[in-house]
Amino acid sequence: MQGLTNIIMHNSINARIFSLAEEVYIVGGYLRDILCGKETRDIDYVVRGNVREFVARVSDAIGLKPDVGTVVELKKEKMIRIVFKDKTTLDFTELKGDIETNLSERDFTMNALAWSPQTGLIDRFGGIRDIKRGIIRAISIDNFKSDPLRLLRVYRFVSELGWDVDSKTRTMVGQLNKTIKKSADERITLEFFKLLNLDGYRNALKMALKDGLLESLLLISHKKLSDNIKRLSQLESSIKKISGGFKINLERPFSQELTYKGLLRLEQVLKGSTLNKNRLRLSRLIQERLRVVNKLFTIHYSLFTSSKMFDTFFDAKDALFDIIVLTGNLNLLDKAERFKKIWKKGFLTAEEIMDRTGLRGGVELGALICRLKKMQFEGKLKTKRDAVRWVKSLGAF
Repeated sequence: MQGLTNIIMHNSINARIFSLAEEVYIVGGYLRDILCGKETRDIDYVVRGNVREFVARVSDAIGLKPDVGTVVELKKEKMIRIVFKDKTTLDFTELKGDIETNLSERDFTMNALAWSPQTGLIDRFGGIRDIKRGIIRAISIDNFKSDPLRLLRVYRFVSELGWDVDSKTRTMVGQLNKTIKKSADERITLEFFKLLNLDGYRNALKMALKDGLLESLLLISHKKLSDNIKRLSQLESSIKKISGGFKINLERPFSQELTYKGLLRLEQVLKGSTLNKNRLRLSRLIQERLRVVNKLFTIHYSLFTSSKMFDTFFDAKDALFDIIVLTGNLNLLDKAERFKKIWKKGFLTAEEIMDRTGLRGGVELGALICRLKKMQFEGKLKTKRDAVRWVKSLGAF
């Protein structure tokens, strides 16, 4: 494991931290990722003694300043975190008991690894073997019981790593799937969104459905969930065909660390569900988007014909791109962009319309603005002069 040692100690922060305490270990995912040949910016340490005092020493040693990073205390997790501007995070927790006991209380064998300069790599549960084989294996059923969110983490790691799950671990999930309800909705949501953002999410969802976990989170029948998940292949086919600026937007954050691509996947999975009954704590932005999409999800192509297109686009508003992708009508993306530009700025402003009609706001003005934009979108008004003539023809000024 000389290569592992070289990688760890080549990191100047690691080298500095190990010089500050007699008993400090790197644990978990950082080691797993190195063994998988992956780069990671998240490092977890366990340290003997007062963690707050130790982090203060670390901050001084690395010259931590506000323009470099900040210290955050996560009281629920009993953890102190240093977050750097480049998104590197260092998490520190207190080591209680010995390191073997600490590792025995972790979720999976692949994460039950520890390393220090004095001990080298500690692997009491066959984590290296499982990493080499690409297997996600639980330490014990009791560790699931102590933190049921770990049940969902099984499938998040499937989505992230593309690995298989040990059959005994899946049996444990099946036995305990209803206990996930004991976890806070916020934690469930964050873990579920991580799963949806990752490339292996479809296989993860299929497994979670088969093992009974999804129905403990989402108020949708097994059959409906199965149908929604099957249709994700069509969604991915549509996503692959997207190009240009539309494609760039897919990877951008939307809300609650969910990417736009993840949002589309969420909309498909939750199709037909009672949104406020799911075990997800959603931002208002996501709630509104899901509400509109759920309402319009049954759109047939006939509603995209020239005579109905504007009204359909109007009903979709900000969810227009979502509806087009989810229904596979990518040929309408250019028309959708044209609609958005017209809706943002038509031939006449509200002030210009009021000047010419004498209207002073209200429903009547709103309806007139909408009619003007619709006629512009449909090509019935081609210039601002056409729009002015049409407004004058109403004789309403």
